[in-house]
Amino acid sequence: MAKDERLYMTFPIDFHRHPKVVRLPVEVRWTFVEMVAESRIADDDGIIPAEHAEFMWPKDHLDALVGSHPTRPLVVRDGDFYVLREYAKHQQTRAEREALATKRAEAGRKGGLAKSQASASSGLADGGKPKHSQSQSQSHKTSTYVTESQSLDNRARETTDELSAVQKSMAARAGLDVERISGKVRDQLGIDLSLVNALALGNHILSKRATSPDKPTGYVLSSITRNPAEIAKHLYDAGLT
Repeated sequence: MAKDERLYMTFPIDFHRHPKVVRLPVEVRWTFVEMVAESRIADDDGIIPAEHAEFMWPKDHLDALVGSHPTRPLVVRDGDFYVLREYAKHQQTRAEREALATKRAEAGRKGGLAKSQASASSGLADGGKPKHSQSQSQSHKTSTYVTESQSLDNRARETTDELSAVQKSMAARAGLDVERISGKVRDQLGIDLSLVNALALGNHILSKRATSPDKPTGYVLSSITRNPAEIAKHLYDAGLT
């Protein structure tokens, strides 16, 4: 069976029972679902330009979502953007996707290298003479695969070393200093964390709080200090290392 390559979005099983959702008209709830879907398609981490949002959905639907709770609404209006609250808590973010791509590329590189070494070892026979051309051809294919895997690995790493404009805006709004977070993880856990993955970690830690702390970066840094094992486990489980 062919692998399903479609994107998916996730919602808690009791999403329809949540007090913030129940009180909204059905058409407004569906607008929220569509906003999540559009964000997954656009890969914008739940940050939707207001111009685009107001073209796609009725303004009164957007206003209802923004007003769904006094302090923790489903959607926040932030300047020229509509921001889906706790998007990173429920949906795969760009940082997580890129980290997973890097991890898979690294696994592919190691697998290709192992095959190449095995092919080279078995390619010599009869006093060191090379075996027939089929083995040489296979070795060449494997070597090509290693080169391509390394190239993919490098490209994947490049995408995680710098923040995009949207991610910089997201970090600024969240009050996160990703360089300090990355440095803290390196010093505390001995893990080199890209800026993109530092942003993902910061958002993950903040998403566990009911309210935003006065000093988000300080809170994240202290969380790393207090719970190093838990943080390290999350980084590995989420593919952020």
